Amino acid sequence: MSIVHLIDTLTDWAKTNICSQIKLKVPPSNEAAVDAGYEYKLVTPAAFSMYIPTSDKLPPSIFSPFPSLCVGFVNGEDTPATGRGAVDVQLMFSTWDPGLHGEDWLIPTKYKEWKQWSGEDAENYFQRSGDGWRDAWNFVDIALRKLESTTNINGFVIDRASPIKFGPLNEQEAIPDLYATWFAWVSFRVTYPLTQRNIENIQDLL
Repeated sequence: MSIVHLIDTLTDWAKTNICSQIKLKVPPSNEAAVDAGYEYKLVTPAAFSMYIPTSDKLPPSIFSPFPSLCVGFVNGEDTPATGRGAVDVQLMFSTWDPGLHGEDWLIPTKYKEWKQWSGEDAENYFQRSGDGWRDAWNFVDIALRKLESTTNINGFVIDRASPIKFGPLNEQEAIPDLYATWFAWVSFRVTYPLTQRNIENIQDLL
């Protein structure tokens, strides 16, 4: 096992099992255009490893750092005496939502179904608000459901005895005002065998 392999494996898993389950708003290319004329667009969140790249360093297929999920870790430990290792993984969730756009409204139809509000009136409707935090926590809820129903991620075992923790981004014990971006995190522990390590003469130390 290597740290790089761990992060790559968990990022691929998160992309398939978490990011693909939701579509969220993406900021306009002109960041000042957060109004009724904003070009409403929903995308599948990107999955990054270790850090969220700036706009000038994004892969060709990704147009914005938000929305996204970033896979990193807090710390890790290997215990040669037991042949086991563990890493405390952290998922960072980033979303962007300045308020309610016309296309956010769902309108009932006569067939007892719902359809998205569309047309010129919908395109011109925008109500700025601080409720965009809901996007981040809907994203987190998907991750929690997946983690709580998963035991093994391609050889990395989720430690069921350790709590799955979550919370908002904090700076100096306060939630920063970063409108219209919203951040949250989830952490959990995975364990793995050290059988792939080439540890010479380990028995002499036991």
